[in-house]
Amino acid sequence: MVTESGLKLRTRLESAKTLLATTGSSETVAAGVMMVVGDTIGVVVEDAGNSSPFVLVYEAEKILVPKATGVTLDPGDKVYFDVSEGNVTSVSTDNILCGRALAAAASGDTEALIDLMVQS
Repeated sequence: MVTESGLKLRTRLESAKTLLATTGSSETVAAGVMMVVGDTIGVVVEDAGNSSPFVLVYEAEKILVPKATGVTLDPGDKVYFDVSEGNVTSVSTDNILCGRALAAAASGDTEALIDLMVQS
């Protein structure tokens, strides 16, 4: 289990799939934040400042990610990334499929344990 300044990976980092990206000249990213890089959804590993490289985990068997409040998840439910809110939800409309819930998450929970998967 790895926790890197906010990343809540519940599997070995070596088994996760990652990509290397660079922030823009006036952009910073924080560890644990979900975001889209190109066409890929993932979670930032470590904080990065302006014009700096950062690693994005885009596939992980078990990872805790930000979850929308007001929605519930049951094990096996599909989860979708809400780009505008930066979290996962059970709502498919206007959101992007990014994995499956691995544990129940209640309406008030702010995180969900998911299998973050590449979707086609």
